[in-house]
Amino acid sequence: MIRAAIVEDDSQYSRLLERYFLRWCEEKGLRGEARVFPDPVLFLDPYAADYQIVFMDIQMPHINGMDAARRLRELDDTVLLLFVTSMAQYAIQGYAVRAFDYVLKPLSYPDFVLKMSRVFHQLRLEERGEETVLATDAGKVRVALRDILYIESDRHHLIYHMTDGSSHTVYGRMNDAERQYEAAHFVRCNSCYLVNLRYVRRVKGYVVYLDGAELQISQPRKKEFLQKFLVYTEERTR
Repeated sequence: MIRAAIVEDDSQYSRLLERYFLRWCEEKGLRGEARVFPDPVLFLDPYAADYQIVFMDIQMPHINGMDAARRLRELDDTVLLLFVTSMAQYAIQGYAVRAFDYVLKPLSYPDFVLKMSRVFHQLRLEERGEETVLATDAGKVRVALRDILYIESDRHHLIYHMTDGSSHTVYGRMNDAERQYEAAHFVRCNSCYLVNLRYVRRVKGYVVYLDGAELQISQPRKKEFLQKFLVYTEERTR
């Protein structure tokens, strides 16, 4: 799923952007979802890190797109920002807020496709695969499933241990996480750990060795864990 936010006060252009975006997703064979915000204040307060792409009009009432972009960067440092404007000289200022690109009005679908080809390459959707949004105490965080090393259960919370050594803690149940990520090859090795099989390097006795972590395998779960790991490795070597 690729999600886009369209922050545009002109309904004609917001509908056109939404239609272009969904058409591009369909042509790419992607599941796409777009949400329109006619006012940047509604987009930013409260802000939800649910989007990979933000289309931001520069000239809007209450708060202009450049100021909204500065606020956005305080809340989300990774989302791809594309300015929408009729004047390219304004879009050039977008480098100060790390805008990825800009879309010029009047909009045309061929030009939109050219911009989105760069977006697609940047997002590396085929490599990153599915993403999930984690509701942490500090706010919502968007992560790629392939970047999760393993998930740890701690009473009523789940700790997402990431491949870069960082972690995110959310309120949740391990049983729910197990069902949610089963199709992405996450498997329980005991009641406390849900392992991303992508990073299993070997299993010895009742220990599973990951990249940078060693986790215990419980006796009741060992057989099922080994079976799923073997199936996974066979599928990857075909």
